Amino acid sequence: MGCAYNVIDADGHILEPLDLWEKYIDPAFRDRAPRIVKGDNGKERLVIEEQVVGDGQRGIGRIGAVGARQGVVEADTMAYKDGKPGGFDPHKRIPDMDADGIDAAFLYPSLGLFSGAIHDPKLAAATCRAYNRWLADYCKPYPDRLFGVAMLPLQDVDLTIKEMTFARKELGMRGGFIRPNPYNEKGDSSSGLRAILGCSGGSRFFNRLSRRGKQWHADRRRRPFRRPRRTPHHLAYDGDDAGMHECDLGRRLRTPSEDPYRLS
Repeated sequence: MGCAYNVIDADGHILEPLDLWEKYIDPAFRDRAPRIVKGDNGKERLVIEEQVVGDGQRGIGRIGAVGARQGVVEADTMAYKDGKPGGFDPHKRIPDMDADGIDAAFLYPSLGLFSGAIHDPKLAAATCRAYNRWLADYCKPYPDRLFGVAMLPLQDVDLTIKEMTFARKELGMRGGFIRPNPYNEKGDSSSGLRAILGCSGGSRFFNRLSRRGKQWHADRRRRPFRRPRRTPHHLAYDGDDAGMHECDLGRRLRTPSEDPYRLS
């Protein structure tokens, strides 16, 4: 019997542990791994490839400040490590999901959303690999409820295809995401993947997707293309297409067992 999915969080986010990259990244890149530092104003900042990213006035602690809108927590003063415990720990996430009546969640990064700012393609690939391995471990205790969406290093098309294949074959992930931001200062997702990967690189990427029967939403006009009926993998933009993406994932988890998203 498969699980019954009535409510699906298709845009859930985790909070990366502070030691994620130290534990999971290839040792050759450990000294260049993303890290958190404190600015002169006491606010925490994320450093990627020696670039300080994010809002220096607010800091990154507010990323996990669930309840800030209701005045439950002080987002501007809290430390990142004090964010919602379920963001770091899957065993603490499940009770939160139960309380909200959520049956399943597709999970995206928080700090990792800045990975497009990395210039060195190999460092970007190592950062994605470390994150994806950690995310797979995060989801492992609840395989019918937590679904990781792979982070891809679009700084280089060959590394993108390699990581996409690894995430699917070795980690069992069913999807990947692309941020609507420039990668390595090249284009952005709203202007098309070929603007990021180059004409030939984009074609190779698209061809690999279609050969493997993967589904993806990649059109700023909100129209899916290359959409086979049966598909084991999903690629979606984290941006303007989020609404369509969420509706489609919900439909696929609720449809009969012949749909691979049913997991029956």
